[in-house]
Amino acid sequence: MERTLLITGGSRGLGAHAVRSLRRDHPGLHLVLLTREDCDLTSLDEVRRAARRVNEQVGRGDIPPLHGFLGNAGVQLTRADTATVDGFETTFAVNVLANYVLLTELEFAAPARIVITGSDTHFGDLRHNLGLVPGPKWDRVERLATPGTQGKGRRAYATSKLAVIYLVHALARRLPPGVDIYTHNPGLVPGTGLARDANALGRFVFRSVLPLLRATPFASDPRTAGELLAAAVAGPRPGESGSYLDRGAVTASSRESYDEARSEALLLDLAELVRVPRTSSTTPPSRP
Repeated sequence: MERTLLITGGSRGLGAHAVRSLRRDHPGLHLVLLTREDCDLTSLDEVRRAARRVNEQVGRGDIPPLHGFLGNAGVQLTRADTATVDGFETTFAVNVLANYVLLTELEFAAPARIVITGSDTHFGDLRHNLGLVPGPKWDRVERLATPGTQGKGRRAYATSKLAVIYLVHALARRLPPGVDIYTHNPGLVPGTGLARDANALGRFVFRSVLPLLRATPFASDPRTAGELLAAAVAGPRPGESGSYLDRGAVTASSRESYDEARSEALLLDLAELVRVPRTSSTTPPSRP
């Protein structure tokens, strides 16, 4: 059966290695990459247009039915007060809003698998982030999407990754049978472009010092991380829908991430925040 897999964040770092692995191990899979050149994830209008283009191409028979989505694109900034063209805080917009809009606009054919890249920074403890990233600071979604409310950029990053898990949990409760969704944590992967917004010292540490940790369980190289990401989206079913995959293995995410009330509120508030048309099977119900 011919299938299409849509990928964001597949042009560099571990995403590029995931694409290479998918091409090698799944030659019958039709890959569609959304890159910065054809879709700016900081613009929700562009995100919607990209989703509609994919739906139209499937409808015309130009590409096979959409059976998967890998949301690997993400940003980690040093500041949390920058705004997108829509007025949203940039980290939350790219890491959360863009994924939400794509998933509510895209038309999937079962069986389908959705994987969104998360991060163990959402734990907020020394064991999981080595003290490199402040822990998440949850708030109302409207405030999380407002520039300047999270203080530092890395805290905004950790909070956005907690939001990703809430989003995955909420959608797992709503997606139709045969459509699975997962959060995948690649762990610490020095050598990617994640720290490109850091200062010179930060970039040096990420590029030249942290790679030394690859000899420990704390870190891996981009190729290994990419292969695990590819397996998560196209390999054997990794576990129950909604699971948290830590470098490919189903494990528990943080205790905080299982707050169902937050998860439900997030989904409803995102719909209101971005005013997504409620037409697809993944769109949450209207607020009572």
